Amino acid sequence: MIQTMMATPGGSPAARGAHRRQTLTRAFGVRKASGFAIVASGWAVLVAQALQHALGG
Repeated sequence: MIQTMMATPGGSPAARGAHRRQTLTRAFGVRKASGFAIVASGWAVLVAQALQHALGG
């Protein structure tokens, strides 16, 4: 996808570079959010198990 956009006539190199940086920033944000979701779900499992153990279940 990035290669096809770079091949578009009329786009300046600066505009292509800015778009690439924006795409990489967005990808990093998605990766960061998914990592947070994985860690949060892990903590939720640990808390649920601790509560179950404390309540004698």
